Amino acid sequence: MSDSEVRDDVPVGRYLAAVREEAGLTQAQLAAKVTFSSTSVSRIESGDKSLSAEEFEAVLKAIGTTKARQLGEFVNQKWDVLERPEFDHPNREAMWSANVSLRKLRKVRDNPKVKNVFVRQIDLYEKELRRLAGFLRPCEHRVAFIGSIGVGKSTAICKLAGLLKPGETKLEREIVLDTGAGGTTICQVHVSHGSQYGLRIEPRSASSIRKDVEDFAEYLLYLTRGAAAKAGGQEDDSPGISKEVDRAIRNMSGLVEKKHKDEVGKWVRTDPAREVASKHTKVDDLAIDILTRMDLIRRNRRDAWYAEDSDSHPMQWLQQMFSDVNNGRSPEFTLPQKIEVVIPEPVFGKKDYCLEIIDTRGVSQDVYAARQDLESHFDDPRTLVVLCSTFFQAPEQTVQTLLRRAREAGLRDIEAKTVVLVLPHDDQVTQVKDNSGNYVESKEEGYDLKGDAVNLSLAQMGLGETTVLFFNVKEDAPQEIRDALITKLRELRHIYSGRIAQLSEAVELVIENQENEEVRLVFEEVNRHLSTWIEKHRVLEWDGQPVQEPLITAINNTRYAATVRAAVRRHGDWSNLDYYYQLGVGSRHKAVGLIGTRVGDFKKIVEHLMSDDQLAPARMYLGRILERVENSVGEAYKRMQFAGREVFKTDLQRDFDFWNWCDNRWGKGQGYRSAIRDHTAKQFEGHYEDAHVRIKQIINGEWEKLVQLLDEMIKDGGGQLTGSPPMAAGN
Repeated sequence: MSDSEVRDDVPVGRYLAAVREEAGLTQAQLAAKVTFSSTSVSRIESGDKSLSAEEFEAVLKAIGTTKARQLGEFVNQKWDVLERPEFDHPNREAMWSANVSLRKLRKVRDNPKVKNVFVRQIDLYEKELRRLAGFLRPCEHRVAFIGSIGVGKSTAICKLAGLLKPGETKLEREIVLDTGAGGTTICQVHVSHGSQYGLRIEPRSASSIRKDVEDFAEYLLYLTRGAAAKAGGQEDDSPGISKEVDRAIRNMSGLVEKKHKDEVGKWVRTDPAREVASKHTKVDDLAIDILTRMDLIRRNRRDAWYAEDSDSHPMQWLQQMFSDVNNGRSPEFTLPQKIEVVIPEPVFGKKDYCLEIIDTRGVSQDVYAARQDLESHFDDPRTLVVLCSTFFQAPEQTVQTLLRRAREAGLRDIEAKTVVLVLPHDDQVTQVKDNSGNYVESKEEGYDLKGDAVNLSLAQMGLGETTVLFFNVKEDAPQEIRDALITKLRELRHIYSGRIAQLSEAVELVIENQENEEVRLVFEEVNRHLSTWIEKHRVLEWDGQPVQEPLITAINNTRYAATVRAAVRRHGDWSNLDYYYQLGVGSRHKAVGLIGTRVGDFKKIVEHLMSDDQLAPARMYLGRILERVENSVGEAYKRMQFAGREVFKTDLQRDFDFWNWCDNRWGKGQGYRSAIRDHTAKQFEGHYEDAHVRIKQIINGEWEKLVQLLDEMIKDGGGQLTGSPPMAAGN
């Protein structure tokens, strides 16, 4: 090393401090090994004093650990293509490998004699290396917990995240988030790291709150009418809104049920909301009365932070504040769409990753599990999905439905980013019997036997590699589950690191073979086979699979007619039964059926070529083509789902005749849900022709993009073969 100063674009002092501390050395001990004073070491580590290259090398040698040697290598690395990551980045070595490979590819590209077949490989490898490194660079990840109402996921989250109030002996009083027998949390809750304890809320829109209040008002009028309403033919006594929203509206409007003892000492309940409802005959009038009582104008606060001089413990304050906001008891906060719980400690205690925990709204029996707020987590490559299940029913129907729908949506890496978390209670595990009919002798044996049963169920769904964990919140150590989830995230990132390693190996083969005529001919032969396939499959072959099928299924599987009614009242735009989300899913399923089938055929051709020993030099190249295509297909599916939602929303939301018919059908005898289902199916068969045509055009367009991508990877000049027909949309 020269005697010049160490580069100033790297925080060397901070890294030296971390390496020194990991080595177990104090500043004084390190100073004694070199020619610096303790004060100088302190100034170096704080960044106030620079080091020459020779001094830096001496300090590293004095520390003498492997990490110190790695720091020296890191500081001297030339990050000339990718941005230099932090020294403690968990995937730094993989990113360095990507940087080196990209540098080498740039050099090969600058060679004017390189053949076109190798130029196409360079393009492919460059794009893939940048994409993979782009995924690895940020260390932010989400861990989304999903499960049925009452399964215990909120309690599990509090245990895992340390959201526990000290000094409590009962679990239900110790937990910071609102928990109970289910139906407790009003919205999605995020737990994230910040500078102090606090809450942030994202409020519901004014129109959304009004619709909730209208549903509540209609329910109250139904109750006050009593037998007369039932004689009128309404199907059930369930409100369109959840009991969490019902409870919050009552608290915000001061219409909470009250109880008192009568003359004989028996508890009697009175409902002020019904008393108010008895004074009205119209839903709109009652809704306005309730909204006025809620005083939404004054409820404009969006955050709250723990005061350091507070007499209460931070967790006690957080528990109370969360409960007040969640239940509508705080006069300053409105109905939340999302609540963010902020804590000053790293989530799960891990500093390598910046984690955010998501406690999703529980899946209710009266609401179909196909919800955008749940299924979107499968589409996010940075989110680990934790599917929670009770012990005896594991994997619950909700879990199976979500996994099945993820497969139907054409998702990749489902097993890599999904965990099934089984939450046993009390002595459930000891009630397990082995194959001989004897009760298990230990908790571990019970977990093993139940785990085998869960794995068998998942294997029958084609997901036998899914991780299954068990966590008894009252008895098991949370650290084991934390570590297991972090390990799962590491494994997910390792997939990307592994693909970088494969690409780096492929880059070396390009460099090695760029002037090898025999290898060039092999690649030309491979590309000829692939080009022939492309020319035969430029146009999709269409089938008659209806886009609206998931929507009809969702309406049919909704338990309560009032839930369907609530969706109708909102013209289909409601999270519990979202018409437009289901239409987007249907559009995606159609794309999976058409494009996915075609890509499956392409995959078979590629795998056949890879199995040919005479084409062995092209195996890595073929593997990377397939990887690029499958990744691009996944992105196409997501675009298709968004497009399907928006295309149909334009026409359907403004179809007032349709919505008026659905609205007026309420209260006219039994069978509201089935009537809406059948009317909706008939509506889509004879209407929205422009939307159906547009879906067809968009799917054709997505296939054309994929064909163009193959052209760019395979054919000379990135275009079609001479004389090949232009791409046409399928009829």
